[in-house]
Amino acid sequence: MGLLKRRAADPVPVAAPRSVASLIYTLRGAATAAERRAAALDLMAAPEAAAELIAALAEEPHVQVQQAIVTALISIGTSPASAGLARLLASGDTALRNAAIEALQQMGAPAAVQMEALLAAPDPDLRLFALNVLSALRYPPALAWLRVAVNRDENVNVGLAAVEALAEQGDPADAPAFRAFAARFPGEAFVAFAVTLACRRVLSDCGR
Repeated sequence: MGLLKRRAADPVPVAAPRSVASLIYTLRGAATAAERRAAALDLMAAPEAAAELIAALAEEPHVQVQQAIVTALISIGTSPASAGLARLLASGDTALRNAAIEALQQMGAPAAVQMEALLAAPDPDLRLFALNVLSALRYPPALAWLRVAVNRDENVNVGLAAVEALAEQGDPADAPAFRAFAARFPGEAFVAFAVTLACRRVLSDCGR
């Protein structure tokens, strides 16, 4: 009696990759958060989807889906993606603003360029958000922008944020600018305290 030949296993079907248009459709209209989250993550390699991801982030109510969208935008990392996130900093939704800041803080040069423009915004809150991003980015060309903010911004809170950011990345030559900033706000005790700390950060002895 001959041996029975072993039957080859049936091949496991592999799903065809979904188109970007199909993923965007799911992201913007799927009934379940799990479907929207999966679609967002599948768009990580689709820079042409940046605008749709930004729009979805502005409307998405579920935190896990928001996180997936932020992850996709960080992965895309293009100038259009960072520009869209920068626009969200003007939102009245605190959670949305924080999500945008979190993403921008991880996007390098494209985000830094957007923050440079925001440092000239009339709204001091936008300038503060820009400084929060720049402080985390540690983008060397931004040191010049931080120095301008320390020397020229007339809002005490924005100026303090610039002092703190520059103290983390600057050098001893920045100490005179810190002291000059404190001199512009002589009645603010917390300014003097913050400037003393900033000087100690860049100098071994603030008094020298």
